[in-house]
Formats: sequence, structure tokens, C-alpha cells
Amino acid sequence: MFCAAGVTAQFIAGKATRDALYLANLDVTSLPAMVVVTAAVSIGLVVLMSKGLQHVSPRVFVSMAFAVNAAMLIGEWLLLPTAPRAAAVLVYLQISGVGPLLGSGFWLIATERFDPHTARKRFGQIAGAGTLGGLVGGLLAERVGALFDVAATLPLLASGSLYCAWMIRRLAASGGPERAGQIGDVAPDLAAEAPRSGWRVLHEATYLKNLALLVLLGTFGAALVDYVFKAQTVMAFGRGESLLSFFAIYYAVTSLITFALQTSTSRLALERLGLGAITGTPSLALVAGGIGGLVWPGLPSIVAARGAESIGRGALFRSAYELFYTPIPAAEKRAAKSFIDVGVDRLGDALGGGVIQIVLMLLVPATQDAVILVIAIACSCVALVVSSRLNRGYVQTLERSLRNRALELDLSELEDLTTKTVMLRTLRERKPDDRARSIVEPSLTSVTPAAVPSTLDPELADILVLRSKDRSRISTLLHRYDAMSGALVPHVIPLLAWDPVAEDAVLALRKVAEARVGQLVDALVDSNQSFAVRRRLARVFSACTSQRAVDGLVLGLDDQRFEVRFQCGRSLAAIAARNPAVRIEGVTIYAVVLRELAVGRAVWESHRLLDRLDDSGDRSAEDELIKDRANQGLAHVFTLLSLVQPAEPLQIAYRGLLTGDENLRGTALEYLEATLPPLVRTRLWPFLEDRRPANRAVRDRDEILGDLIRSHASIRLNLEELRQRIASTKPWPKT
Repeated sequence: MFCAAGVTAQFIAGKATRDALYLANLDVTSLPAMVVVTAAVSIGLVVLMSKGLQHVSPRVFVSMAFAVNAAMLIGEWLLLPTAPRAAAVLVYLQISGVGPLLGSGFWLIATERFDPHTARKRFGQIAGAGTLGGLVGGLLAERVGALFDVAATLPLLASGSLYCAWMIRRLAASGGPERAGQIGDVAPDLAAEAPRSGWRVLHEATYLKNLALLVLLGTFGAALVDYVFKAQTVMAFGRGESLLSFFAIYYAVTSLITFALQTSTSRLALERLGLGAITGTPSLALVAGGIGGLVWPGLPSIVAARGAESIGRGALFRSAYELFYTPIPAAEKRAAKSFIDVGVDRLGDALGGGVIQIVLMLLVPATQDAVILVIAIACSCVALVVSSRLNRGYVQTLERSLRNRALELDLSELEDLTTKTVMLRTLRERKPDDRARSIVEPSLTSVTPAAVPSTLDPELADILVLRSKDRSRISTLLHRYDAMSGALVPHVIPLLAWDPVAEDAVLALRKVAEARVGQLVDALVDSNQSFAVRRRLARVFSACTSQRAVDGLVLGLDDQRFEVRFQCGRSLAAIAARNPAVRIEGVTIYAVVLRELAVGRAVWESHRLLDRLDDSGDRSAEDELIKDRANQGLAHVFTLLSLVQPAEPLQIAYRGLLTGDENLRGTALEYLEATLPPLVRTRLWPFLEDRRPANRAVRDRDEILGDLIRSHASIRLNLEELRQRIASTKPWPKT
């Protein structure tokens, strides 16, 4: 924030000095040509900066650029008494050409310091500090110019540039080692491609093309209105020291209003309106201000139009615009950011200057301002259309960033992932003494092998075997069938509650699940069925592909027991992955998600799974292993969301939330915030951003409540097991 304040302060003071020196020594009609020359100089410097950042770290390059900027300002200060016109031209070229490059370098470092989600929170504060610095810089330039002269501000600007060079080095150094995923972090086999130029990166990325087009249109419209603003300012104030006072006061007032809006509305506006709408605010302000300038010609309306565009750009646009760069890989960002920030920006200035020059040559002075404003309004309308298309590209870039970051973690940090990510395999094998293991046997009438007549119908004989308690005979029978008949299915379903043969029963039922889906759904939604039967039966459906199975599993999502709902969600995800043509109503799934999220933290953390999650046949089972109770509920919610959202980036986002990698976690949070419906996002966020209780009293309360809920659940489970044991025993003799 201190660095942003220094960068903006020296830039705002420099703009006031630039305008005052130039308009005091040269005619305003030469300004369009000067803008074109400045644009050419900036584009040349952008090429040098883009190449330099491919070989030198931003910390070194940007801090050196600020130091060189300070030396040039001192040289121009010494030149001013002997060659004022040449010095004014050099100051204009430097402030307009080099200044934006320095600001872009600062924001490049900032975007590499923050993950996307943290950047959404902090960039408004950083931009607010910069605006406050701009206010101080404008007021300081006005006071120095009033007490001394315009030339006295040049040493002041040089001092500010040296301060920025020092702060840039501290800022970059305080971040520690460069983030993973930046230049120099990836393995050699992943980074074999030579660094690309900014033009090549821009040419290959549609998202960056739209961003560049928005910058071009915004700068073009602003350049048109800026000319009208400065021309009418010279007409009103003439030439002299009063120009510096006016420009300094103007920049200070706009900075003050910008700061007030940043601190009060920027973050709320980002949450409510979205990035696309926020980046369109300068163009919207220009449309409204341009129409006002046409209806009420004169300096006040033009000042209002130019000021509204500047305030919209400073208060809202900057914090949203910089967010668009956070998910972009560092190599691409370093190549393209300065190219767009400065090169495309200056190209817009050059186009604006060329159009102004044509208007001045072809039209009489009485109509020039009106025509320029009409062109600015039309250009701003096109910019609004472009800004509305940025959100989709931003989400796609977040998805790509999630995939790339997950790949880097898998390749280079696998050892760390075994302890930090969701890919834990501790649940692959159940412990023999696990208290959560079901030990209930099915309610069957014991039939001994000797009691089965040899002449009995084979199907009836199989039923008698299934209803016996001979584990070996039952297992042999279950493995014998590739497709058992419908008459046997009702007798296999109860075997799911008997642990010794439960997995064999699951495999046997999966072979006929599609053909017998009606019988399976009836048993799944039957509340009188044993909990052990229902939770294992939900796993059977993962072998299905039909719409009937999907409809039955959706009904199973209403079950009172968490593990039944959990397994239904996993089977739904498996079916959807195998057959994308099945229909899953988004409204229904979101309603189920909201019910899952409506419980308190203690209930959420009491969720537990009694069966292991090996589910052969399910999609990506290894990626969905759960490491604690809180994550069981979270995994279920993300499984449900993957049914109505793109599954791959959503699962990567889930993994990212459980890692120790802050950049991946922040990217995951930003992706979820950009894609989830507002109500779901609001309910889900307390389980994602901060799982710690607010204070000790809340923590103690939650722990006690959690213990009570877990004890209650254990008692209910034991009672259910006891009832089933009693039901499965023979009645006592009457005696």
C-alpha cells in the first residue's frame, strides 16, 4: 500500500507538471501530434520492457526503471532554464511514455504476490492507498508550484521516483521466493519452450485479445475527451502559472473522490456487479458525460465528463482490471501485461490523436468539439459490449490455471501432497477393530445344506442358499452368476447388511443393476430397509447409465442418513461421467446442496462414513478420498455441484481447498466465487474461508455440541444394530 501510494503520487504530480509545462510553452493544437509521438515512444519502450522481464526479475527491472526515471527528471530540470520548449517536450514524453510503464511494473509485482481470491479482497485497498497518494501528490505539486514555480516540481518528482525504486525492492523482497508456477519454478521438461513475445501471447489468447481491445477503446475515448477538456481549459485560464494550480487542484479533487468511492464501494461493487460490469464503468461514465457535454456545452460539463471517466477508471476499473491478470501464468503475464497496459494504451492515444488531427483539419472550430464527443460516445458504447464478454474468459482462465497448478503440484510436489491434499489413501483399508464397522447379519431363516432337496427347482435352491448362513456357499453362488434372475435380487439385497458377504453382494448386484433398476430403487427409497442395506445399495447404482437410475438416486438424496446421501451423490457423478446425456435438474441439485449447507458446523463435522471408498467403477475415486469428518460433508457438496457445474475444474478446486498451496487455494476460491449461484456461495463460504471458531467460547460450545451429536449418532447406530440382532434370533421357547 505504501508502494502504491508512492507510485501514484509521483505519477499524478508528474501529470500536473507535464500539462502545465507543455501548455505554457507550446500551442494546444500541437497536442494531438505530441500524443502520437508519445505513443510511438511508449510502444518502443514496451518492447524493451517485455524482453527485459523475460531475463531479469521484476524486482530488479522495475526498481532500476524508477531510478533511471529519477535521473532523467533531474536532467530535464537542469535543461529547463536554457531550453524550455525542449525540456517541456521531454517531460511530456517521459511522464506519458515512461510513467505508465512504471505503474504497470508495480502492478505486475502485485499480481504475482497475490492469488486471485486474495487479490479480489486486497487490490481495492492497494488501489485506495494509491489514490490517497495521488491526492497528496496533486496537492503537493500545487503548493510547490504556487510557492516557487513549475520547474521546482521536477526535483520533487525525482525524489518520489527514488522512493518508489526503494519501495519496489522491499515489496518484491518481502514476498520471499517466487511462487510456484512462475518463471524458473517449473521442471526443465515443462519449461523447454522459449519465452514468447507479448504480441505472440496476445495473438494466441482470445481472453487477452478482449482485454487489449477494452484498453484500446477506453484509452481512445478518453483521449478524445481529454483533448476537448484541455482545449477548453486553455481558453478559460490562458497560459501561465494558473494552469498548474488548476490541473493540480483538478487531479487532487478527482483523487479525493476516487479514494472515497474506493474505500466505500469498490469491494461491494465487485461482489454485486462482477468484474465485467466494473471494467465498463469508465466507458459508461464517458457516455453519460459526453451526452452532458453535447446538451450543455462549456467547461463545467467537459470537466465533469473527464472527471467522471477518471474517477471511474481509478475507483473501480483498476481494482477489477488487475484481477484479470492474476490467474494468467507468470511467463505469459510478464510478456503481455506491459504490452497491453502501455503499448495498447498508447496505441489508443495515438489513434485518438490521429482522429483529432483529422477533425481539426476538416471541420470548422465551432463543430469540432461536438464531433469529437460523438465519436467518443460511440467508442465507449463498443467498449461496454467488450467488457460484458470478459467474465466468461476470466472463468475459463481460472479453470486453466486450476488445471495447470494441479498438474505442477502432482509432478513436482507429490511428496507434499500425500500429507496436504485430499489424495489420502488412509481410508483404503478398514481397521479390524473399527467401531464404525457394521456387524449386523441379515434377518434370514437359517437353512442348512442338508435341508435342500436334490430335486428342487434350481432357482428355489439358489434362494435357499442365499437365505442360509453359509458364507462360503453364498459367496460361491454370488460369483457364479454373470446376470442373476429378477427372482434372486430381493434375496441378495438383504445380504448387503451382512459384512462377510456384503462386497460380494455389491458386485453381484452391479452386474444386473441396469436390468433390475426398478427393484433396486424401491429398496433404496424404502425407509424400512436397514441403513447398512441402503448405504451399500447406493453404491451399486454406479454401474448404471440410465435415466431411471438417475431419478432413483435423486430420490435417495433425501435420505435422513448422511452416508446414504453421500453414496447416492457419488453414484450420480459416476453415471453422469459415463453418460453425459442423462438429465439432472440443476434446481433440484442446488436445493439438495442448500439443505446440506443449512446445518450448523457441529452437525457438519459429525458426518462420518462407515464403509471404505474403494467403489470400483466409480469415477476418480482416488481423488475423492476424505481425510476428516469436516471434509466428508465438503466432498459431498462438491460431488453434488459437479453434477450441474463443469466437473473437472470443480474437483481440482476442491483439491486446492485442502492443500497448503495458498495460490492454488486462492485460485479455487476465486473460481467458485465466479461460478456458483449467489445463494449457494453465501451458504458454502463459512465452510471454506475460515473454519476456525470466532473465539474460545464459540469453540468450546461447538466442541461440546459436536460430542453430543456424535454420541447421539453412536447410540442410534447401536440401537439399530441391537434391534436387527434381536429380529434375526430365534424366539425363546415358551417355557
